[in-house]
Amino acid sequence: MNGQRMAAYGSMGGVALGGFIWVVVAGLLIHDPAIWVSGAILALAIWWVGARAMLRNPARTLTVIGIVVVCVVLIDAAFLAIVLPRLPEEYAGLYFGTSPVFRALRPWLWVAGLAGPAVVLWDYLRARKRP
Repeated sequence: MNGQRMAAYGSMGGVALGGFIWVVVAGLLIHDPAIWVSGAILALAIWWVGARAMLRNPARTLTVIGIVVVCVVLIDAAFLAIVLPRLPEEYAGLYFGTSPVFRALRPWLWVAGLAGPAVVLWDYLRARKRP
């Protein structure tokens, strides 16, 4: 296994872990095992499906990583709609964007949200230029 493939597996794992760790924490805060268990299972499932897709298409590593990012963002949006109204008031500051930590992270969240589709598009255009 080469270093590029290991880096791709690690980045997909980081996207899945980073994208769903908040779901697990929020599920624990609202005392709903269905939320936190589904967040953990989805993180593993998305990483596993991404790894399988990369094994089938090793030349399309960036596309696979980009699609994993897009999937995580869409699933996170669905979880946010379910979890946000149920969070206790004292913990909701981070999710409503009133926390200083969240305000500092907001630009990076926009960058991450745009990075997935950008990577897919870049890989697609790069593949079209190859003979």
